[in-house]
Amino acid sequence: MLMRCKQVSRKVLRGSSGGATLVEVVIAVFVLAILIGSVPAAMIAVSNAHFRANQMRVAENLTRSEFEYIKSQDYKLGNVTYPLVSEDGYDLIPVDVGGFWCHVEAWPIDPETGKEIEKTVGTEPVVYKYDFGIQLITVTVYYGLAQRAEESKNLLVSTDYKVAR
Repeated sequence: MLMRCKQVSRKVLRGSSGGATLVEVVIAVFVLAILIGSVPAAMIAVSNAHFRANQMRVAENLTRSEFEYIKSQDYKLGNVTYPLVSEDGYDLIPVDVGGFWCHVEAWPIDPETGKEIEKTVGTEPVVYKYDFGIQLITVTVYYGLAQRAEESKNLLVSTDYKVAR
């Protein structure tokens, strides 16, 4: 009797497992395709995030260096905008990092209001009548091949102050 039970159970088990159906195979292939297709997209997203983080790190370092270098120089009266080919401006650290460049502005401000002193805009650099000995320094770091703001990507804008000592 025991032998007969074994034969019956084997027959039942073999009969119900005749293989995978077409629907099961299609579902398995579909799930596998979704998993394989998402890997390159995830790798591209991680690569872009890494590239952006590196850009921001370089921009922050350039900004910090420009601020420290400008603060170490003697105070220049009036408006100082860069890049300025003149004896009136602060010297800048030459940026020799592929694709990065800086634009620096120094505007005298009124210490009581904290606002920029009135200025007139023209073709020549504006020199203020009054300079109370404090300037708002703005450093803008761009990334692009051309040193023109409209053709480059603005990465970072930072401000700090310089005082006459």
